Amino acid sequence: MAQRNSGDHIRAYACLRADENWKPSNAELLDLYAGWHPSLRAFLAGELVHRPLHALPVPHSWDPTPGVTLLGDAAHLMPPLGVGANLAMQDAAELALAITQEGVDEGVRAYESVMLPRAIEFAEDTKAGLLDMVPARPVRV
Repeated sequence: MAQRNSGDHIRAYACLRADENWKPSNAELLDLYAGWHPSLRAFLAGELVHRPLHALPVPHSWDPTPGVTLLGDAAHLMPPLGVGANLAMQDAAELALAITQEGVDEGVRAYESVMLPRAIEFAEDTKAGLLDMVPARPVRV
């Protein structure tokens, strides 16, 4: 995956399913992606930073605790496919509105009743998307 960043920089990610303790060298990655176009393999020549991805199980929920809740990644950590930050902002806005309209305890319950089903739906979608995008071994093209 590649991501355009500020300052005319591109950050590239070589994503594959493997043991989280496996830290491949540039040469090992180049070998795994041997059939790929040289312009794409060039991304693997730079500095490697090992970043395992983690996600909460789907579905994920908890027993209600009066006046306490979770939002954002604490409530629904999922693969980074463009949903997490948006859900965190929506969580914060909806929780704030619910608390101002219904008080802390009722507001938290109202927020969780909407947030949890929505988070489960997006978590299922992003898990499926990640599995489709990141095969166990790179696909040779």
